[in-house]
Amino acid sequence: MMNIKTIIGALLILPASFCMAQDKFEIAGKLSKAGADKMVMLSYKNSEGKDAKDSAVVKNGKFALSGTTAFANKAYLSLVPLKKDTTRKRGQSDYKEFYLEKGKYQVVAADSMVNASITGGQAQKDFLDYTAKTSALLTYFKDITQRFTKVYYAKVKDTVAIKTIQAEARPVHAKIEAALDSFIFSHPDSYVTIDLISENKTAVIDPTTFEPYYKILSPKVLASFTGQRLTAKYDKAKQISIGKAIDFTQTDDKGNAFKLSSLRGKYVLVDFWASWCVPCRAENPHLLKAYTQLKSKGFEIVGISLDETKAAWLNAVKHDGMPWIQVSDLKGFNTEIAVKYGISAIPQNFLINPEGIIVAKNLRGEDVDQKIAAFIK
Repeated sequence: MMNIKTIIGALLILPASFCMAQDKFEIAGKLSKAGADKMVMLSYKNSEGKDAKDSAVVKNGKFALSGTTAFANKAYLSLVPLKKDTTRKRGQSDYKEFYLEKGKYQVVAADSMVNASITGGQAQKDFLDYTAKTSALLTYFKDITQRFTKVYYAKVKDTVAIKTIQAEARPVHAKIEAALDSFIFSHPDSYVTIDLISENKTAVIDPTTFEPYYKILSPKVLASFTGQRLTAKYDKAKQISIGKAIDFTQTDDKGNAFKLSSLRGKYVLVDFWASWCVPCRAENPHLLKAYTQLKSKGFEIVGISLDETKAAWLNAVKHDGMPWIQVSDLKGFNTEIAVKYGISAIPQNFLINPEGIIVAKNLRGEDVDQKIAAFIK
């Protein structure tokens, strides 16, 4: 008989993959009118959370796929010809999005994957529920967006039409947000919920407003690949919440090392921007106004560019007439400071008091000088 030490020893030498989740899935599909020479492609997350692909030839209107994953993640089934179809126009991909987790799935369609019915797993049920509640609103909003884009970017702008479309969009957007929040707060244990939060609530995380969304999530979904990324991003965002002290060192436009704490004793607006960011550039005249009016009262601005080329960065500084401190390591969103504080969308800024504590965030607009002046006494 094997003794306990032998058993423990055997366990210790098992490969690492043995300890990882191996959630097996099986997909059985019926495509009654797909015809011959067709193949189904599956794009999904494997058990390590990495992008994976698999395929199966459609035979007699049927196909089957199997593999392993972990948790529940978005996946895609595509119907493609076995031979490359050069006549098919770009953007005509025939695919269906669904949620894949352990268990058995049924795919039923005629000759098109986009219209397929996909059932199996709790996450897919949740996804179908959310889709049913929002698809009509999202389709309507997409139509509004297309009409707005056409009018807004016309050579001659019709300001009346722009305002009319904007007025039409507001209540539709409000209904979409209400449906989104309703689903999130009623499904705290769903993998669909954590994706919806990640996709719709994290462009710019304000810890105060984001906390209600995060704290309702169950340990199960927070343990997922998406959950781990969300937690990491939230933790980064909390570093630059109001009341936190902050400091960093970065190379300035002259090649010298600049340290934020060298400005102790002043109010400092730390502004994340880039030459290619249109909304950022639109804010620069307002920031220039604030800088001109408040510099003599102990106010400074530090611009952190998320550019990747020095010429583009410095040309924008010169063109927009920004006389304040400029720093960048020219790594785009991989800039050291942006990565450290989870900056994944711009413009963003925060105001630091003379003690180096963040007292306000994302101050923008024509009255930004007044917003900043309210802190300087």
